[in-house]
Amino acid sequence: MARVLLVEDHDLVRRFLCDSLQHAGHEAECVGTKAEADAALAPGSHDLVLSNVLLPDGTGHDVAAKAARLGIKAVLLTGHPDEALALEIAEATYLRKPFRVSDLTGLIERVLGAPD
Repeated sequence: MARVLLVEDHDLVRRFLCDSLQHAGHEAECVGTKAEADAALAPGSHDLVLSNVLLPDGTGHDVAAKAARLGIKAVLLTGHPDEALALEIAEATYLRKPFRVSDLTGLIERVLGAPD
């Protein structure tokens, strides 16, 4: 089980993904803005951050950078083709929307390592 911070500004998508993460056995904290993510992130607070790239008050890149400074792994989520291409070129870990929940849980296992 991982402690996951999900940052997704679309309410329905956030609720669905939060429920899906919890159903998969993860402890999920789910927020909708960069400011909420900034407030939630602290050393050792989470194992992984999943953040939408485009947020109403900033970017997922900013959230991922803060997570990295705190030693927390991050995965970016985007449905925008230009953003996905930029992430691929940068060799960033990302998941392109739309995706299946199994794609998300599989990516979590790859990023964090399979549970014991």
